[in-house]
Formats: sequence, structure tokens, C-alpha cells
Amino acid sequence: MIFSTMVSNTTTRGSRRALMSSHHHILLLSGVASLMPAVTNAFIATNQHHSNNNHQLTTLIHRRSVHLPKRNSFQLHSSSSSSSDEEQPTNSVTGPIYEMTNDNAPPPKIKLFTKEGCTLCDKVKDILSEIRTDYPHSLYAVDITDDDKQVWFDKYKYDIPVLHMEDLYWTKHRLTKEEAIQGIEEAVCGGGEFECRKGEPDAGRLEH
Repeated sequence: MIFSTMVSNTTTRGSRRALMSSHHHILLLSGVASLMPAVTNAFIATNQHHSNNNHQLTTLIHRRSVHLPKRNSFQLHSSSSSSSDEEQPTNSVTGPIYEMTNDNAPPPKIKLFTKEGCTLCDKVKDILSEIRTDYPHSLYAVDITDDDKQVWFDKYKYDIPVLHMEDLYWTKHRLTKEEAIQGIEEAVCGGGEFECRKGEPDAGRLEH
């Protein structure tokens, strides 16, 4: 009898413990279930945040990739324009700059070896033009970039302006007013017999 009572009490305690354990499990599961919406929302928000960041990064990369080709195309366009400009032939400046006459004797003929855009050549022309009334002479331009002036280009390509007096080498690079007067007077007083100067440039010979 006593043993049966003890067994019954033990069984009862075990059942209570089982019930209490089940109850705890139920409460735990209920707590987890109640947390699930918050966890789910946090997970969704995190995914949305990453998705937004990825979208912003993709947009930024896309924008950069759009800008770069525009710059490159502009650079290519500029390069092709420069290249085409270099390939295009320049306007020849060969021909008389001014011609003068003299009742007593033909004035000396001066040749200016030049090319389009030569600023030093322009200064030489200004000097000669300034004195042409008092010291008559005719001035002719020879464009060394002309197809038929290859010989002169090879010789003078690094040294223009180069001046010839009566088809003889006179000077290069610069010309002062005094030097111009002296050269013209020599040609006139010498009856056209101008003495060729030393130091005529010849780039082609030096390069070989």
C-alpha cells in the first residue's frame, strides 16, 4: 500500500514536471513566434538596405561608365581633329611680297625662305618693308613646305627665316635694320655682286 502510494506520487510528480516542461516549451515557442515578425522585418529591411546600396552603387558605376566614354570620345575627336589638321596641306606663301623698280638700276632681289605662321619671318618682313623706300629692293617669299621646294626644306627646316640676296646666302634667324641697310647697299654699290656669307645652314647634310 505504501509502495503503491509512493509510485502514485512519483507518477504524479513526473506528470507535473512533464506538463510544466511542455508548458515551458509552449511559452518558449510562443516567444519565438512573437519575435519572428520582428526578425523577419529586420531581415527584409537589411535586404532592402543592401539592395538600395547595390542599386546606388550600380547607378554610380553606370553613371561613371557613361561619362568616361564621353570624355574618351571627346579626346578621340580632338586627337583626330589635330591629326587631320596636321595632314591637311597649309596654304603656300610663295610669291612676291612687294616688288620695286628703280630708274637707274634694278633694285636688289631678296628671297625670304619661310612658311605659313612663321612669326620670326614676319619680323624680318617688317624690317625690310620699313626701309624699302630709302633702300629700294624687291622681296619674294619662298615657302619651304611646297612640294617642289624639298631641297630648301631639307636645308632650312630648322633655321627659317633664311634670307638670300641675289640668290646668294645672306643671313638667318633675325635681321636688324642696320644689317638690312648694309646688305642692300653692298648689293647696289657692288653692281649686283653680293658676297655670299658663310654659315649657310644645311640640316639635311648634318642629319646624314
